[in-house]
Amino acid sequence: MKRQYLEDYEQKEQRAYEKLISRLWRGKFAFGKDRYPPDERFVRLQRPVALTSFHGARDNLWAQIPFCGSLILILLPLPKPVFERVFFKASDIPRIIDFIEETGKLQIAIGGQAIAYEGLDFLEPFFEELKPPAYSGAPDCVFGGPKEIAVASETFYALASLRFLDYLKEESQRYAPRTFNIALENSRSTYVHLKLGHYAIVDELENLLVDDPPAAYFFIHVCRNFITDPLRDLRSDLRNFAFEDVKRAQELPLVYQPAKIRFPCEIGSFLLEKLTFAPRGLEACKELMYHYDAYDLMKTAESLNEAILANHYDIIVKKKAEFGEILDHIWNDPTIPRRVKGLDVGIPLSIAAVGSVAAGPIGAAAGFLGGLGFTVASKLINVESRGLAEKLARLRARNYQVNIYDFKKKYRTSTKSTSKSSSKS
Repeated sequence: MKRQYLEDYEQKEQRAYEKLISRLWRGKFAFGKDRYPPDERFVRLQRPVALTSFHGARDNLWAQIPFCGSLILILLPLPKPVFERVFFKASDIPRIIDFIEETGKLQIAIGGQAIAYEGLDFLEPFFEELKPPAYSGAPDCVFGGPKEIAVASETFYALASLRFLDYLKEESQRYAPRTFNIALENSRSTYVHLKLGHYAIVDELENLLVDDPPAAYFFIHVCRNFITDPLRDLRSDLRNFAFEDVKRAQELPLVYQPAKIRFPCEIGSFLLEKLTFAPRGLEACKELMYHYDAYDLMKTAESLNEAILANHYDIIVKKKAEFGEILDHIWNDPTIPRRVKGLDVGIPLSIAAVGSVAAGPIGAAAGFLGGLGFTVASKLINVESRGLAEKLARLRARNYQVNIYDFKKKYRTSTKSTSKSSSKS
């Protein structure tokens, strides 16, 4: 891509960002309601909007898309061989653009300044067809005054100039030189926001910047992902992390760790394998979207996440392979159908409770059962009916058990995992 084109592109992005800052200063931007970049900068955007992490993009991109409204992917200015290793083949870009324009399930944004993409001609179709916005969070001025920001930035550069900047340069030269400015700005802004927020861990970061640059970079990455970026994010409803990201979050003091742990990348990959025969990638993603209702997919993914946290609270200390085994066990748990149907799981206690009501006036039983969603006639009530037993069992079963059971029952003829065992359940 030509420099002049990208300079013009960058000027437009900068003007848009300046308008955001003006709205913030004038109190015209409603946090939690307004979004930046705005909806119109994307294609057929659907909520909930999820933002994928670097590790999530590398390992699980196509497995995340069916389980949210729209997934935002931030393209980094990487050389073609590195880009293809991290994201997808350049030859797939036309098909991916068609997919974006047809569904809106995937969205593209750029990271850093547009000029950083100079010469990366293989990415030009994205710029020409989609005009992707720069994914920019809330500016520094939201977190402090000009003097405070200047002092914090000067402190960062003073500490980083000792060893950390050299480490960043070496790493970017080995991996992707164009990413140096992005990595530097991310490091500066993370430090500044921690400093302005009076986070106690900023002292540890200052020591690492001087004494251990690799550890400092790792620490910055974790703090940015789980502390500062969520505070600055003006766009996404969900932040998708891979198992590797979540394990890294455990390096933070307990008070700074995410309140709710989510595993959308691994759960999405697991369901992709279970629900489609298509080879992994764009085609598998499209097949999943074609055969299954989006709401059902999202609800089932959340149910699996709930099941993991309910039964394996120590999941973080486990290995990734064990994570897959846990998911497989939950998915194929033979007790879930029995529990939801009310077989051999203590349902007689509930039946007995209704029986005592049913033994009294019809009106009392009708009121009780009406609250459960039953239409009650003014005749003898059969409290042991199959429908009532299952209804009561559903009340006793955990939500995730009911959701997983309902999904497998609804799509029994089309799921790989249940087609062989449907007769058993």
